Amino acid sequence: MAATTTSRWAAAVLVAAFLLAAAAFAREDTNGVYEPCADATVQRGDGFTFGVVFAGHDAFTSGGVQLSPCDSRLKLTEARAPVALFRPTVDEISLLTVNASDANALASAGGYMVAFAGRKYAARSPPVFVSNSSYSVTAFTLVFEFQKGILQNLFWKADGCSSCSGNSNFACVDESCAIKTSSCRGTGNGQVDCSPGIQLAFSGTDKHEDVFNSWYEVSKLKQYSLFGLFSNLKDSLAGQFSQFF
Repeated sequence: MAATTTSRWAAAVLVAAFLLAAAAFAREDTNGVYEPCADATVQRGDGFTFGVVFAGHDAFTSGGVQLSPCDSRLKLTEARAPVALFRPTVDEISLLTVNASDANALASAGGYMVAFAGRKYAARSPPVFVSNSSYSVTAFTLVFEFQKGILQNLFWKADGCSSCSGNSNFACVDESCAIKTSSCRGTGNGQVDCSPGIQLAFSGTDKHEDVFNSWYEVSKLKQYSLFGLFSNLKDSLAGQFSQFF
């Protein structure tokens, strides 16, 4: 049964990678690597595939050491941990959404997420809180660190809680604004889409040693709201917050 579960999970990832590859033909993209657990060397403007896995905080460690979700020792496939794949354009500011119509689904999966890509360096972010029965965080900033076009590290950048300070619908959890899970769709009378939104930024250099600029741009844009930056995106975090502010 475990082998069947593993093969189904792997097949789903391969299908998603195939769809990402098909989409890449629509734009100039010199990166032919579409699997999140394979190594890639990129330049500015390429697509870059990475994954996000949802599980419990301790599910990402083995023997007290955090491992990449690509490492079979974590047993994430056997646990049927939900995984989402993305292929953003390198060094472009992007806002990605993990579709989660039922807020309880991510909480039931374990409530934490880890971003990952690559095999040699096995880059993975620290586990970050997403949701439990009380609160859900829906806005994240993920920074990619590259050296000569090879991903070295991934980390989450907390935005602080000043934007929700004093609002009874929110709490500050791990330096991030968290909405009451009871306000989310799929939890009783909740009306807010609590699908996690991930803003991306790139730092370091590409394979030609050209310097990435998007992390600097994102850090400068932090003085403005996500609503102003992504006002044309439906169901963005700021669109949800507008119901309360």
